[in-house]
Amino acid sequence: MEKDMLLWQKFKNGDRAVFEWMIQEHYRILFNYGKKFLPDHDALTDCIHDLFSSLWERRQFLGVTDQIKPYLLKSLRNRIIKEKQRSNIFIPIENEDELFLNEEDIESRIIISEYTEEKKRQIGYVLHLLTPRQQEIIYLKFYENLTNDQIATVLTISRPAVANLLHITLKLFREKWETLLHTFIIFIASI
Repeated sequence: MEKDMLLWQKFKNGDRAVFEWMIQEHYRILFNYGKKFLPDHDALTDCIHDLFSSLWERRQFLGVTDQIKPYLLKSLRNRIIKEKQRSNIFIPIENEDELFLNEEDIESRIIISEYTEEKKRQIGYVLHLLTPRQQEIIYLKFYENLTNDQIATVLTISRPAVANLLHITLKLFREKWETLLHTFIIFIASI
């Protein structure tokens, strides 16, 4: 955190090397996260470019942060939501929670090693049963490896709310997984 605070201050003071590092370090993370909200890769690239351009132009007026990655993720999320409101090129949605429906990327990070395709399908099925908000918190926690404080910053909720939502989500995931496995075992035994 102290490192991020120092880098952020250097960036705010006009250090181009730090700004270039921020882009190189976080571009892919921002792109992967942004795909959840905006499937049009060209529009997403433009949003990320606009985000970094705006940060550079307004760097002297930006607040202090000790966590660059969550700051950038939240900034991109807010920018995409604002762009969605101003443009018709984005996916029409009923509310913000429906933004996070693509569980394919989430499951590919949860399944870390060499599970079989059947295991992937089963986990995908269970993830699909979760709400979009629950899918998003799993993505941020396990794909982006954010802390609960960082997730709270990105989602604009309190840290206890993150811990509670994560606990409920993992408990629900576990219950649905156990039910699926139990059903599978009964099916195999009946063959």
